[in-house]
This record gives sequence, C-alpha cells and structure tokens, in this order.
Amino acid sequence: MKKTVIFFIFALVGAAALRAHEFTDLQGRKLDAEIVSATNDQVTLKRASDGRAITANVSIFSAGDQKFIREYAAANVKHVFEVRYTKKKQDEKKVEGGGSEGTLENWFYVISIRNMSAMGVEGVTLNYSIYMKEAGANGRTPAKVVASGVDKLMGLPRNETGLIQTKAVEVVRLRPKAGYYFTSGEGGKSDQLAGFALKFTKDGKEVYSYATSPGLIAY
Repeated sequence: MKKTVIFFIFALVGAAALRAHEFTDLQGRKLDAEIVSATNDQVTLKRASDGRAITANVSIFSAGDQKFIREYAAANVKHVFEVRYTKKKQDEKKVEGGGSEGTLENWFYVISIRNMSAMGVEGVTLNYSIYMKEAGANGRTPAKVVASGVDKLMGLPRNETGLIQTKAVEVVRLRPKAGYYFTSGEGGKSDQLAGFALKFTKDGKEVYSYATSPGLIAY
C-alpha cells in the first residue's frame, strides 16, 4: 500500500512538472510555472513551487517566452462576439397567375460582428443558415433552411467590428384577385423570414454560436 501511495504522489509531481514551463524575464531571473490564462499583453501564471498565481505583463519576459505566451493565448482564446443585423430588400417584381397576384421579393441580411474576446481573433470561419416559414404555414409548421453560406473572419482586433452580407432569398407575397379567394379563406399569403443562425469555428472546432430565435441552428 505504501509503495502505491508513493508512486501516486510521484505521478502527480511528474504531471505538474510536464505542464510547467521555465520562464525567464529580461533580467535573467527564472520561474517554473504553468499558464492559467493569457492575452497578447498580459499573462497569469501558477507558480510550480507553491501554486501561487502571478499576473504580469508579457513584455517583461524574454523574446522566446513572449512568443510562447502569445502562441498559447491565440490557441486558447475564449471567443465572444456581439451580433447585430439589419434586413434589406434587394429587389422585387410583380407576379400573377390563376386567381392571385402579388410580388416576388429578394431579401438578405447584413450582419455586424463585434469581437468582444479578450484579444484579437484570426482564422475564424463563419457558417450561416437562413430560415423561412412558407406562405400560408401555420404557427405549428417549423421554419426550414432556405439558404446557407460560409464567410471568414481573417483578422478581427479586439472591440473591432466586421460585416458580412448573406445570400438573398426569395419572399413571395400573394393576394387574391378581385372576385377570387384562397380555399383556406385567407385574404393573402406571405412567406416570412424566420431569422438566421451563425456557427463560428476555428480549426474545425466550434468556438461560438448565435441564433435570432431559439431552435435555429447553423449547418
């Protein structure tokens, strides 16, 4: 039993040593520590000797350690974005057939994405899906995906905003001609844009998501 306990203790010490990194400041002083969190400008370290947390400016470390910290920060950034949008009509044309008439319109979204992460982000892929409820659909009919696309946030500094424009989707608005009526008794039928969903990925891993309504998913 004693041998097992001793082996377990040494295993824990060995694991901690593997995670620790020897940092050197500009004055040549050394410190064995593990990174807890980091940005391009600041790092929080857990000292290997006693577990104490230390926060310092990245600039006080050697050039090699600064590179090591910033690479860690880029790989472990917690992505947070503020999403705003407007809906715009691209064009429309009149349509008619049988006992109905109306318009065929093309609508798209302009989406504003503000980087609220602790640091700038790069190489983030943005997938979007646009949902719509068809003309005449009741409230129980689920919205369906009518368009999807992919965009890139190649580089977005902290607190800066990027814009993307989605594909346009067709929206049909119909009304019965004089003397006609729809068999359901409705006075008119109109497609309804139900919103959109966004999925942010980096290196194939989802890092953030957003939807205008619960239940919408970006594919």
